Amino acid sequence: MTLKALEKRLKPLKVPIRGSGLRWLYLHFPPQPIRNKRMHRTYADMASLLVRELEAGTLFSADRQAVATFLESVIPFIDTYEKKHTPVPAATPEDMLRFLMEQHSLSQYDLAKDLGGQPVVSDVLGGKRRLSRDHIERLSRRFHTSPATFYPAA
Repeated sequence: MTLKALEKRLKPLKVPIRGSGLRWLYLHFPPQPIRNKRMHRTYADMASLLVRELEAGTLFSADRQAVATFLESVIPFIDTYEKKHTPVPAATPEDMLRFLMEQHSLSQYDLAKDLGGQPVVSDVLGGKRRLSRDHIERLSRRFHTSPATFYPAA
């Protein structure tokens, strides 16, 4: 099937785009996968501006709905690009310990025996003290993880 034939078959399904402003948006910022940094910056700036306008309430009600619908079609492409291209910083040993404590619903007092007292746990979580090799071995056994979980990234 040629593109012309496909276009003819799809034409009756076309949902009308109301308002010249919305047509302009679809023409200049068509919902599509974002391919590079420049395109991401442009789409992100456009979406940010539209969200600010929606929040400020400066648009007419019909325009508000149209802009909200447009953003629903564009924002997933922005999110997808950001997830693929935004580096995730390495977690510190303290972050990992905090995360595991939260996942297992543990308090500092629950780990006091493993680390040598609640003040030690507090100092480790506060970044005032580093985990020792003994601490790391005990924590890795308790949480069933590799000791590497609690070593700082190189």
